[in-house]
Amino acid sequence: MKEKYYKIAVFRFDPLKDTAHRFDHYTVPASKANTVLDALIYIRDYIDGTLAFRASCRQGRCGSCAMHINGRYGLACEVRLVPGQNRVRPLGQMPIIKDLMVDMERFWEKYEAIKPYLVRRSNEAAQTYANRRKIEKTVDCILCGACFSACMMTGMNSGFHGPAAFVVMNRFLLDERDALRDQRLEIVKGENGVFRCHSMYNCNEACPKNIKPAENILEIKKNID
Repeated sequence: MKEKYYKIAVFRFDPLKDTAHRFDHYTVPASKANTVLDALIYIRDYIDGTLAFRASCRQGRCGSCAMHINGRYGLACEVRLVPGQNRVRPLGQMPIIKDLMVDMERFWEKYEAIKPYLVRRSNEAAQTYANRRKIEKTVDCILCGACFSACMMTGMNSGFHGPAAFVVMNRFLLDERDALRDQRLEIVKGENGVFRCHSMYNCNEACPKNIKPAENILEIKKNID
């Protein structure tokens, strides 16, 4: 039986030596790859060892393999290869380190700025089952950066916190045990806060976990006097 192959065009750029990006084209045996990540690993291991990308768990949990694949954001370990041409680009809005690997420093700076940790009102403060259910829509965020990359405001305004940071903030605003509610809201009242969001819903489309960042941002807006 004749071997089947997938075609994949991969974004390549090394800022240390390239003046412009390009797409390199590869063919990968279908018997060796089901997902885009499978294909990238095969290319790196057997065709071109210089290809750079991030990956870890291969189970859609860590978020490290988030990329722009066939016209939309997704996790390379979850997106299956399609017949015809597959096309893979790095996350947007962030500097390229090499090929599909980007510098996420600004993403993590914005995440850290919203105080992404619980500060209890008292040592005795317990969380009710009902409250835990209330925050379920936020805790599944894997911080992959896809929503940050899809957001037009993160590209236009370097001070904007971005959708992922706001999702995490809303997780603590909804937590009945947290003592920093007022401080958190003060952080996002300014010109780079939640009201800078234009509700374009690109973040919702990009999120591989269906978190709906735009709805979380709207909830935060409603809490600001």
